[in-house]
Amino acid sequence: MKLYLIRHAESYGNIKGKIISTTDFELTEKGIVQSQRIGQKICSELKEKPISAYCSSLARARQTLVEILRCIGQENIEIIETDFLKEMDLGLLEGMTWEERRQKYPEVDLDKKLSLLQAPYGESFQDVKNRCKMFAEEYLEKEADEKSIIIVSHGITLRILTNYLLKRPDEDVNFLNWMENTALTELISEKESHTYQLVRLNDYSHLRELQTVGYDKWGLFATRDYWAK
Repeated sequence: MKLYLIRHAESYGNIKGKIISTTDFELTEKGIVQSQRIGQKICSELKEKPISAYCSSLARARQTLVEILRCIGQENIEIIETDFLKEMDLGLLEGMTWEERRQKYPEVDLDKKLSLLQAPYGESFQDVKNRCKMFAEEYLEKEADEKSIIIVSHGITLRILTNYLLKRPDEDVNFLNWMENTALTELISEKESHTYQLVRLNDYSHLRELQTVGYDKWGLFATRDYWAK
């Protein structure tokens, strides 16, 4: 079984310059094109193949998935939306600028201390990890081995889900960079050992001119290569 973990495309929330988690925004025009790009990237691997499709219950994730499925000619398959894949609820941080967050909650580090995160009046790292565990148990473990699984979710949740599925220590999530819009992380399941192997991580090579401005400065923060165990 192959897993294609994909972050949603650019939404109107992404261009506000503020922290957005559970507020529901639709995709920008650029986001729609980004979705088509990742669909084209994986089309040859998934066209006419048995697949299952999951996404967060937020609009930006579903819209991204709809565009991907259209590009690979699988627009008629069922899309399963689940709150298990929603973005971490960031509580009082919601709607703040990143500078306001640094001033009011300097102890909250969404980058390098994600494993210790407790959002004020929001979710903790452990809360989201538990959601990822429930998603794996309720859905992934029931999927057939020959299936390819597309999962569209969000920046923080995908970092936690990736780390959980790879059975890495919690603190290793702190070495996962922010995933770019429509970035692809691919895992292959090892049935006998009940584990996953990492094939591609945060691959956004398809974006080219559609890459988020400044991503290489704020998004790539990890001080250690996540591939290194």
